[in-house]
Amino acid sequence: MLTLICPFCRHEHADDWECLDSGRADTMRCENPACNKRFVYLARECLACGGESVFTWGEMPAPEALAALFCEHCGAPPDGKAQEAKSEGAAQRVQ
Repeated sequence: MLTLICPFCRHEHADDWECLDSGRADTMRCENPACNKRFVYLARECLACGGESVFTWGEMPAPEALAALFCEHCGAPPDGKAQEAKSEGAAQRVQ
């Protein structure tokens, strides 16, 4: 189950079926009747550990903000580039 937290009121939205699109930012409206604001979310699967992280913002984040994201499970960038660099470095040391 994925949980999205509204950046405005901190209301938790549960995605029990994990049916949110992964890998691209999208918008949704807060289910809290007192808030009811639209916010941006992004669900990303980490290539290093396979965990899925969910990020939320009040407005569309800048490309720099998206590039600076890290997996909330293992701390690696969700694109796996740090993991690839570690693997290449380990392979070079073994030779």
